[in-house]
Amino acid sequence: MGSIQHALSRPSANRDFFWLLVRRDLKVRYAGSTLGALWNLIHPVVMILIYMVIFSSLISGRGEAGQSSGSYVVHLCSGMLVWLVFAEVLSRTVSTLVDNGNFLQKISFPPLILHASIIFNVLFIYIVGLAALWIILIIIGLPPPLTAIGVVPIMVLLAAGAGGLGMILSTLHVFFRDTAQVVIILLQIGFWLNPIVYPKSLLGDRSSLLSLNPVEHFVSTAQALFGTESAQPWEYAPAVIVIFPILSLAAGLLFFRRMLPEVRDGL
Repeated sequence: MGSIQHALSRPSANRDFFWLLVRRDLKVRYAGSTLGALWNLIHPVVMILIYMVIFSSLISGRGEAGQSSGSYVVHLCSGMLVWLVFAEVLSRTVSTLVDNGNFLQKISFPPLILHASIIFNVLFIYIVGLAALWIILIIIGLPPPLTAIGVVPIMVLLAAGAGGLGMILSTLHVFFRDTAQVVIILLQIGFWLNPIVYPKSLLGDRSSLLSLNPVEHFVSTAQALFGTESAQPWEYAPAVIVIFPILSLAAGLLFFRRMLPEVRDGL
């Protein structure tokens, strides 16, 4: 608490507090462990390797809908990384106000810094995971096309959209403490509403129903950028990829600011 008060005592208080939260989150999660913050980088790399080994073995040379095992693994990992950005931002921001209630009651700072630090950390971890996927694919002889670099802005836009939803849900969580558990259940259902484990072609004509889910456009675009889909990346509703984060952030900011006085009282 003393380091936080010191950070907020300087003119650049909000910026310093933001970076303090970023460092704290990366370090405290694995405090006391030998490797410390390095575990934030190890986890996504190990996850990618596990998916590659398990699914390439299960497919035994041919994937769903005639995909090769290599293509299917790329399809799975690229879609999974993008989905995890959305899921982790949402699941972590929903409880951030309650988890940091002491800060909000004792220290004067913009509460949105809490949300921003989570978004930054999640993006950092999974962009590193994306780079690890790229390196692993090159090592195993499946170098991704240069278009795969475009997955980074896809992740950033999706994280922004999830952050907007997180502002609304974190506010609701202050008054309805079951909100976080409901979000976890909805994320478990939402995972299967995206073509991550299965290709869209497996659904045939019913694949159009997935388009009603805005996150699906981000997942499918990432997979297309990695060259695992026959469609071109721009065929996956680029308007949704731009408009969803804008509307989500606008709604989140409006709702959060209007409810902030009640939030402070509720904590």
